[in-house]
Amino acid sequence: PDVVYISFNMEDPLLGKNANLRKALAYAYDTETSKKKFYNDQALIAHSPIAPGMEGFDPGFKNPHKEYNVEKAKEFLKKAGYPEGKGLPTLEYSTSGSSTTRQMAEYLAQQLEKIGVKINIVSNSWPQFQDRIRQKKAQMFGIAWGADYPDAENMLQLLYGKNVSPGPNNANFRNKTYDELYEKAQKLPPGPERTK
Repeated sequence: PDVVYISFNMEDPLLGKNANLRKALAYAYDTETSKKKFYNDQALIAHSPIAPGMEGFDPGFKNPHKEYNVEKAKEFLKKAGYPEGKGLPTLEYSTSGSSTTRQMAEYLAQQLEKIGVKINIVSNSWPQFQDRIRQKKAQMFGIAWGADYPDAENMLQLLYGKNVSPGPNNANFRNKTYDELYEKAQKLPPGPERTK
């Protein structure tokens, strides 16, 4: 299993502190068209980090912020304090230097432009890209994670607070309740209690 995602650096003073801005960016992105353009319509749209076939995957779960809705994006941008993008600094999107990742970044820029958000695309070699992420210098970036083993824990570690950069939690996400549940699940054997 593999998950591809756009990550926000939660330690970034702008994106990390403004949930409405992150929601606006999410609503402005047309994932369905992206799936067709870049994956020949052969991918599933992820609503959580847990892949199909893994314990804990819920086929009925729909991420409420995964919907492509430009009007909602504009509403959240206004709630974030940047109506029509006014006053919002240009955001930085880091990517590796391949032509495909560059095209994906340009597609993201086109999507965000519809709500008045501008991004500067910073192309890097793969080692430079990894360094920017590990050093918490990347504001937004596209990345993927391939499961090392078919267990939800392998995907959920990407959001575990003790795994922040330079660890695999490159979004630098921290949430006390999440961490407590993750740690509890790590101590349990496979079964319904751990899955719950």
